[in-house]
Amino acid sequence: MSVEVDFSIEKSKNGEETCSFQGKYLHSKYNPSQEAERFSQALTADFSPLCVFILEGALSYCAKFLKNRFPSAQICVIRFTRFFEKYDSNWDKVFYLYDGDIALSERLFNFLGEERLISSIFFDWTPSKQIFQEENALSWSEIKKAVLKARDVLGTRSYFSKRWLKNSLIFASRIKNVTLLNKTDKPVIIASSGPSLGPSLPFLKKNRSSFYLLAVSSAFMPLRHYGLTPDLVLSSDGGFWAKKHLDFPESACKTLFALETESAVPKKILETKKIIPLVYEGSLSKELFDSLKIPYMISERCGTVAGTALIFALNLTTNKVFLVGQDLAPSRGFQHTQPNALENDNARKDFRLKNTETRLTCSRFNSMASLKIYRDWFISNSEYFSKRVFRLSDNFDYEFSLGKIKDISWEEFSRTKAPSDFSAQAQNEIHCHIEGGKKAKDLLQKKLLEISKTQKFIEEVFPMDSILIKRELSSEKKEILQKKLKEKISELITNCKF
Repeated sequence: MSVEVDFSIEKSKNGEETCSFQGKYLHSKYNPSQEAERFSQALTADFSPLCVFILEGALSYCAKFLKNRFPSAQICVIRFTRFFEKYDSNWDKVFYLYDGDIALSERLFNFLGEERLISSIFFDWTPSKQIFQEENALSWSEIKKAVLKARDVLGTRSYFSKRWLKNSLIFASRIKNVTLLNKTDKPVIIASSGPSLGPSLPFLKKNRSSFYLLAVSSAFMPLRHYGLTPDLVLSSDGGFWAKKHLDFPESACKTLFALETESAVPKKILETKKIIPLVYEGSLSKELFDSLKIPYMISERCGTVAGTALIFALNLTTNKVFLVGQDLAPSRGFQHTQPNALENDNARKDFRLKNTETRLTCSRFNSMASLKIYRDWFISNSEYFSKRVFRLSDNFDYEFSLGKIKDISWEEFSRTKAPSDFSAQAQNEIHCHIEGGKKAKDLLQKKLLEISKTQKFIEEVFPMDSILIKRELSSEKKEILQKKLKEKISELITNCKF
């Protein structure tokens, strides 16, 4: 990292400040403003950017010219050094390459989100690129990571968005018994299905009366197999495979289910079990449920079901939250504590030439990228979580830490005090019955037609189309894209059966 003694501020020929680093100039020695104006005017973009980034804009002369060049865009800078900190006010947003434990790529993604990142454009301030070559290369590497992550998230949304909408319609039309929870003061343990869950099962059983047990859907089967009934099972996965984790005999379990309204759920659960509908603030699901006056609890959209469960748990209790089975790392054997619903299905397809070991090895390598994304989410938010959230295990040797979330043992947990008279079932639930039927379906159909005409619907259900239309500079091409989008919306509405 550059140090202040290597920089020099002096007057240019026209009286403006200029700057050099180890004798190499970052701005013109004659007219820095004119240099910045020419630089800004020479920049080209084949789309309409929402954000324009300059990599180390030094004394920030180009900031005001960029605002004229791209009047509808947010003008941002990525700093390689703190030396120019007093000039940061010239920019709409400043990012530092080196800023704590969180990588630049994560900070870019967390601030901008996938849609704005995909619609951002990045430029080098040429002297900075030549002088700070190592920092420049690292910045571009981080930008690439952020953009690729945005592309992947947007791809997932584009692929699943229509499925999520259909899931919400099925959910709203089928649900019968709604339950809401009041806040508790008991510690909450969130059980995930990582390999470290297995060694903790005896401790969960031994201490069962001292905590509220929230299981993500993939941990439901191993907990039940060990004789543990969760107080709550949470699922937020919209993929069809997610149903497998919740597919159990009708009389097998009387637990409560917290289900994202966009998630894939067996219809029999919606019709027979006590359900907490979870909706995202500002989502289309919220509008659908409001139209039928179905009660729900607010949830937060995360990249992983464990993240959604964690935020839900923090809002549910005033006490601490403990993560069990939250490895977020590939395992040499089974990737999940057994039994696992998906493993049971996959095992049936094993044979001599494509055996279990081969499949598990492939699964291990295929899961690395997604597990890193989930792990990065926890790490980037770990400072916020660290005072109340802990990862709990029987002294498990984790491959990765979760940032500032502390790892503790069951011995330390045993010193956590909880009220002895707590009863989750008796004290913590509010119930209501939903009539449903043809009237509900008619109301949903009417609401669907209404919201399908809004920009919000386009952005949530057809995110890629929305971005392409906003980015397009040609009015003629934009009109063609809008016409195709209308046809897609009409087709979707026709095919929505619930």
